[in-house]
Amino acid sequence: METEVTKIAPEQLLLDPNNYRFLDIPGYRKVAKRERYGEDGVQAKALDLLTSHQGFDLESLRDSIASNGFVPLDQLVVEEFDEQDNKKRYLVIEGNRRAAAVKTLLRDQEDGSVDLSDEVKSSLSALPVIIVSGDEKEKDNFHKTLMAIRHVSGIREWGAYQQAKLVVEMYEDEAESFSQVAKQIGISPQEVGRRYRASKALNQMESDDEFGVHASPKLYSFFHETVSSPQLREWLDFSNDTYTAQNDESRTLFYQLLSPSEVDGEKYDPKLQNANRQIRQLKQIVESDAALALLSDPEKSFDEAVKVADDEAETDQSGATEYALRQALKGLRKPGIDAWNDPTDRTKQLWAELRAVFDAIDKVLEDDE
Repeated sequence: METEVTKIAPEQLLLDPNNYRFLDIPGYRKVAKRERYGEDGVQAKALDLLTSHQGFDLESLRDSIASNGFVPLDQLVVEEFDEQDNKKRYLVIEGNRRAAAVKTLLRDQEDGSVDLSDEVKSSLSALPVIIVSGDEKEKDNFHKTLMAIRHVSGIREWGAYQQAKLVVEMYEDEAESFSQVAKQIGISPQEVGRRYRASKALNQMESDDEFGVHASPKLYSFFHETVSSPQLREWLDFSNDTYTAQNDESRTLFYQLLSPSEVDGEKYDPKLQNANRQIRQLKQIVESDAALALLSDPEKSFDEAVKVADDEAETDQSGATEYALRQALKGLRKPGIDAWNDPTDRTKQLWAELRAVFDAIDKVLEDDE
């Protein structure tokens, strides 16, 4: 089998209609005859499958290419398929998502729905590819081996902490917004924001005089899950201006949960050991004064605090009610007095709806008396 490195125009590329990515899509049917792969309808179906299913995340890839151009770190792998209008056409063996992203970007550029820079358009005019050739058995073995290396054993990704540190550097070096970083690397702005906040929150612990010695990259996942929770951000009074937790009492307790401790010569492991499960439970604990007090006791376990919070939730819904009322009061206090003195028609309508809720609650409370 032989390989050739060259460049090919996007219109010469054919998507693989039997892409392994399609196998778990409900209703998907393989194209039985290889000679039909190049038909317009077959290609349109393959492109639709790649663009319409959220799991393929083609939009993020498109954003990255539109921002950076086609970065040829991973070349497309193709094989010669046929010839049409005196131009050879090539079937994409590896890189169907990237090929589809380029095709849809160029289509949208042509119809005016996107505006690509001249530099990006130049990078998309001819894509770097590796053409494989040989007999059918050789090409089939190469195809399967290549897919196994890429998608089974795979390129080892960085850990979450390393990814977040790069996001921080990209944002602080030259980016003007989380959206700009998101377009560069092909993830959502929300995820860029979470990674940035989590990294900064971990940095705050690293700088703490008492608990900094216990801060380490392995704790990153706890901070990532915590800053993703509105309840825990409120509990910590986490600021989106300074990217720090400003409630001293809550912050100290959180650090204690992440750190080993010693009481009367008895050593205790950190109470937080599982970020996915325990941070979810912590959201419920911080809504219960009794559970929170238990959690603060170094001799009590995390599970004991969870049980108190669970029991309270089963017998009394006041915790959820109090949280809703606190959120409502927080929102009502935010506008300046001038906003209330000169309300819009929409404000009046919403206020009337809110009054109706208050009236209904008053009636329930009166009936209980």
